[in-house]
Amino acid sequence: MTKLVQIMRTLRSMPPLPDVASRILAIVRNPEYSIDGLVAVVRTDPALTTRILKLCNSSLFGLSQPISSVSDAVAYLGSRNLVKLVLVSCTAPYFRNLPPNAYADPGLLWKQTLACSTACQTLAERCGHGQPATAFTAGILHNVGRVAIVQVVDAETLATAASMMLDPQTTELEVERKVIGLDHAAASGIVTESWNLPVELRRAVRNHHDVSHVATDDDLTALLHVADELVMSMGIGDPLPERHHTPHPQALQRLGLGTADLEPVRVSVAQEVERIGKLLNPEPPAGR
Repeated sequence: MTKLVQIMRTLRSMPPLPDVASRILAIVRNPEYSIDGLVAVVRTDPALTTRILKLCNSSLFGLSQPISSVSDAVAYLGSRNLVKLVLVSCTAPYFRNLPPNAYADPGLLWKQTLACSTACQTLAERCGHGQPATAFTAGILHNVGRVAIVQVVDAETLATAASMMLDPQTTELEVERKVIGLDHAAASGIVTESWNLPVELRRAVRNHHDVSHVATDDDLTALLHVADELVMSMGIGDPLPERHHTPHPQALQRLGLGTADLEPVRVSVAQEVERIGKLLNPEPPAGR
């Protein structure tokens, strides 16, 4: 069996998202979804229910009276934070369980993922995209291909790729295609397809680095492209910080954004990532 065939099989056999995450995603795709619907889904998952109640009753909030019901907790957190909490809780194990490696440091990869998902949602809200929760999801999922690659590719090959990525004359995707056989965006597309996620999510994670698609696909691809480039330009996720990252002009044009719109998003992302780290705690609960 060739290395690429083995990688492809691993991608297609990645453990799917927990059912509660899939059901939450289905609900929030409707811009007019109700909190009652979210509460009903959360109640079906005891581990997630425990985590939400623990969060609300933590010292972060300092409530005078403890919250003991899911409906009260969700009402207090708000649906926006609830969706984040569900997605963070359900995807963090993929990153936490990665072995140390030269290609994708688990901690840095998770930080870049959180930053990108936050940027994607913030940009979606700024340009009036109707589904900011879907945008957050795209950001959370865009690195799952890296996770699968680390799980199947040997340490020596990963180290070679990591070393070659330090060359400013090349890109990470070019190195991945040459050394590994496919790039992480293509890998993420295969994983999300095997999970039978909505078409727009699969397309966005697969094509967000491809300039031929960022202006011709739907808005979600353009949002994820701009978000990823913005986060990389902040020095989050690029092994070569001095490498220049700029969103493609056609992606910005599609979203009705100019370069001047990006600076306040940078500030918002930096603040929100720190807040998410404290509020949601990207360490998954035991047993999930």
